[in-house]
Amino acid sequence: MSHRKPPVHAPKTRIKENEALIRVLKTHQVDAIVGERHIMLVRLKQAEEKLENSRDQLRALAARLQFLRENERAEIAREIHDEFGQALTSLQLGLSWMARNSTLGRQPLQRKIRSLSGLVTTMIRSVRRIAVVLRPGALDELGLVKTLQSEAREFEGHTGIRCRFETNLGKARFDRLGSVAVFRIVQAALTNVARHAEASRAIIALMKRKKDLILTVYDNGKGIPKKQVSSQNSLGIIGMRERALALDGTLTLTGSKSEGTTLRVRIPLSRVLIGKAS
Repeated sequence: MSHRKPPVHAPKTRIKENEALIRVLKTHQVDAIVGERHIMLVRLKQAEEKLENSRDQLRALAARLQFLRENERAEIAREIHDEFGQALTSLQLGLSWMARNSTLGRQPLQRKIRSLSGLVTTMIRSVRRIAVVLRPGALDELGLVKTLQSEAREFEGHTGIRCRFETNLGKARFDRLGSVAVFRIVQAALTNVARHAEASRAIIALMKRKKDLILTVYDNGKGIPKKQVSSQNSLGIIGMRERALALDGTLTLTGSKSEGTTLRVRIPLSRVLIGKAS
């Protein structure tokens, strides 16, 4: 009589239980990973929002500082023009009177008067030039485009560096803050060209490209070192960047010995334009 062994179910049952346990653990692990990723994404989004808010605050602060600076410059320009300009003009008139009423035989006195008169004339021109630098009144009278045309001519006359101005903006009108910011950037860029570039020619271009205003200042000089572009000591470059940032713009500066230096500023037209560009 043969005896059959009962089927072995216990090992199979334990295997199934183990598999079920592994599935549960994996599910919990996946849920934990998904939860951690979700938390990380939320925190990342919060950090991005804080960063963007900080950028907005910096832009607003930069714009406010530029506004205060220009107002202060305008006030100083008025003081220089009104006080020093009038005093020097009175002095010039007094010297002219002395020259007319001095006796012809007193040649040393005549020469001294002429010398002082020439010095006063030079001082009057310097005062006017400083006042214009502090407050570019031509922007109010002529507009940005014609002022930049004039700036290019004056730069060429003062430095001997050929300078050309190009634009496709025609009779477009710009608001005061935008005009001053663009003009100051061009001023600073041309100052760098005159001081450091060793260039023989420069080009200023003010162009409309879709919804942006593109300002380019190029020179064929020796180029600018990369370390100088990002240096904390390059106050002129930092100042230009601040002015672009205040208008929600960007500024890039590239250069090489073979290609010279190119400054490029991109500003939304909505931040500077108040008339139609033709």
